[in-house]
Amino acid sequence: MTVPTETHRGKSSLARALLGWLLIPLFFLLAVSAYTTYRNAYHLAQTERDLVLEEITDDLKELVSDELESKGKIDPGALAFSLLIQDARDTRYFAIYDASGALLAGNPRLVRTEAGDGSTKRAAFDNISLNGKRLRRAVLHGALAELPGFEIQVAETMVRRNRLTLHLLRGVLVPQIVVLALSIPLILFGVNRGLHSLEALRRRITHRSAQDLDAIPVDNAPRELLPVVTALNDLLSRFKAVQEEQRRFIADAAHQIKTPLAVLTAELDLALADPACPCARPTYERVQTAVSRLAHLVSQLLALAHSEAIAGQTHALFDLAELAREVTGDFVAAAARKRIDLGFEGPEQAIPLQGNAVLVREAMKNLLENALKFTPEGGTVTASAQAFPPVFSVADSGPGIPEAELPLIFRRFHRAAESSTTEGSGLGLAIVQEVARRHGATVVAGKSELGGALFELRFDDGTVSQP
Repeated sequence: MTVPTETHRGKSSLARALLGWLLIPLFFLLAVSAYTTYRNAYHLAQTERDLVLEEITDDLKELVSDELESKGKIDPGALAFSLLIQDARDTRYFAIYDASGALLAGNPRLVRTEAGDGSTKRAAFDNISLNGKRLRRAVLHGALAELPGFEIQVAETMVRRNRLTLHLLRGVLVPQIVVLALSIPLILFGVNRGLHSLEALRRRITHRSAQDLDAIPVDNAPRELLPVVTALNDLLSRFKAVQEEQRRFIADAAHQIKTPLAVLTAELDLALADPACPCARPTYERVQTAVSRLAHLVSQLLALAHSEAIAGQTHALFDLAELAREVTGDFVAAAARKRIDLGFEGPEQAIPLQGNAVLVREAMKNLLENALKFTPEGGTVTASAQAFPPVFSVADSGPGIPEAELPLIFRRFHRAAESSTTEGSGLGLAIVQEVARRHGATVVAGKSELGGALFELRFDDGTVSQP
């Protein structure tokens, strides 16, 4: 029996769980890569732009030296200063201080850092804030013949640096993200392929019949599934042992009861035939009815145990129409005793069916026995067989089945209130339903055209073997 698809909804998926556990470290590594790439890109952008600022400070130093030699003063409005300081994207500021800390040219908001010592050094860098903007500043201390102990500052905004950082970051991360996105279906495909053996095991178990309790082969089972398969085989073995014990108990108990019942029936027959005690005759008759009912119950229990014992046998090909005709013929004498018109309707050609003929015969016998039991004298019972799909049905002219009883009639030992005066064990229809289940068939109960009950044993088309 397969589980409906709806029951799988909302359940956890092993494939999705594995995919998630594989993607979590990948996304973590992507985050680490993004952070590392950003730090490296930021460092590269800083280094590249710092070199530009250092070159500008060196150029300003030479320009100041040339201005002082030629003019004896610094003209911050000169074209040369403008060409050095202006930029298409960033805003630049500069300031030139002498040894006394006086501003010679530039923006006074670039405060002097420290007094120059007259030595020539490389530019030093730091980050400052000006007018609410973050700036990167280069500071160069040095000494000229015309200007000992000077300090030159050049600061610029972060536009180019940020753009260069983002450009480098995109250049590395975008390919990584694309590769990760493309790898997800490949990883999912790999996970599904890796779980193929689990799916094969599931199909193997799902397609088993309820009677197949043999151990599941472990030859092709993956190492990780071996404990599960071993535990399942152990459970199947224990369940099989319990089932066998139950079958033996039912069969043994029924056989043990059958012998004293036969003796008791014989003694009752002798007592009824004895004319010496006519007053005890009604009691004997009631006891005989009870014994007959008990004997029938024992017979049904034996039939049930026998059907369960042979349920695991391999199905073979048999003729449904011929089998139905034979079983119906077995009940002709019983029908004649109750003056019931028993008939059979079926095709002349064979209805080939793949199944267990012994079990199907037992189901047919129970349906005909029920029909004859509940049909009053002078009534009619008709058995029929048809093909495509194969169906065996029994219709009678008895009292029928009340609507409220339809859901209950296939339960074991259930007997309707109307049948309390009729011999029966409540196992007949349960056996029929069990046989139907073992053949993938269904049993349908309803009202017949004769006015009584109608039972149909419907087999699936897949059990039909085409001639």
